[in-house]
Amino acid sequence: MALREHVAYVPYSNLVAQFEDTGGWTCVACGGRVEFRGFGHEPRPRVPLFECAGCGRRSDGCQTFEAHHLLYDGCALEDDVPARCGHWLCEWARAAGTCPVCGARRSRGPKYTTARGR
Repeated sequence: MALREHVAYVPYSNLVAQFEDTGGWTCVACGGRVEFRGFGHEPRPRVPLFECAGCGRRSDGCQTFEAHHLLYDGCALEDDVPARCGHWLCEWARAAGTCPVCGARRSRGPKYTTARGR
């Protein structure tokens, strides 16, 4: 499987502030609305936890279209490989749908993997 190393460009505190300013983000796996749950506990005390209300996908924001642009200066659809968060447990999934930031699109198709396996 092709891997692309990502280097975050934005401190987590700025990421959370951006989330609060925009009023919500979009899950790359199901297109659902993502909620900020707070900062994690051990072993990840300073990592924000975002969770999709639709599929339960959890991440530090990297599994949302909006934060992916902020963190990595590019769209999650560009990678075209299954991805998951390196901080919070979630299943591998390929980004699909329409990016609300840049307008890029990819069909979801009949099957996609989410944190709850739907």
